[in-house]
Amino acid sequence: MKAVPKDEVPKEAKDLTTTWAMKKNANGKFRVRVNARVFMQVDGKHYHSDNISSPVTNEATIRAVLVLSVIFHWTNELIDVKGTFLCSNFQEEKPIYMKVPEGFEKYYQANVLLLLLRTIYGLKQAATAFWRELTLALKDMRYQQYIEDLCFYYSWTMTGPVFWLSWIDDCLIAGNEDGVKAAKEQMSQRFDCDDVDKLTEYVGCRVDRYEYSIKLTQPVLLQSFEDEFGWATIRGRYRQRQDQC
Repeated sequence: MKAVPKDEVPKEAKDLTTTWAMKKNANGKFRVRVNARVFMQVDGKHYHSDNISSPVTNEATIRAVLVLSVIFHWTNELIDVKGTFLCSNFQEEKPIYMKVPEGFEKYYQANVLLLLLRTIYGLKQAATAFWRELTLALKDMRYQQYIEDLCFYYSWTMTGPVFWLSWIDDCLIAGNEDGVKAAKEQMSQRFDCDDVDKLTEYVGCRVDRYEYSIKLTQPVLLQSFEDEFGWATIRGRYRQRQDQC
């Protein structure tokens, strides 16, 4: 971000406001980040309508790679890119200004706005911008992009094939152990990554791997539905009525 005096900001520019978001992690600690208020963005001024969606890998592609992993005894590992929407550049868009986030006013002079040099959480184009950065990184690592699934990348290495599948900030790597290890090291040089290790879950789907098979279930997704819509209470009342009948 770059501090710019308000009198130097174009009159037609609209400054965005921000809000703080908190999320409690499994370890009990809170993760805090500043989010732009997305509803203040104007189509044509802050973004283009064809530049606000990011592709994710196809479910059929994931299952095909998992089946191949069982057949060829490949390893499947997951990495998470930290600060996903903070490491992407804008692409041919008008400058976006925002007000100083609440609590940081004392670190800036009065009557200044912040010019965004990179995307932040909350912007409509943040996901697409990161997907472009990830694609450029993988192509620089000499991976090819499959035309039928734009989030599926593959490379033929000295140790065998290595596959990358991405959905926003999560990436699945499949291949032999040496190839996967080298791929993770290459990616860690470009982004700050959290090595999740073996694939046990993706997008609410649980993965149980056995010697000659893989079992996919969705307890995490079902639990989220129960928490959001109160299905457990509804199901309990339904069973109680059945018992009464």
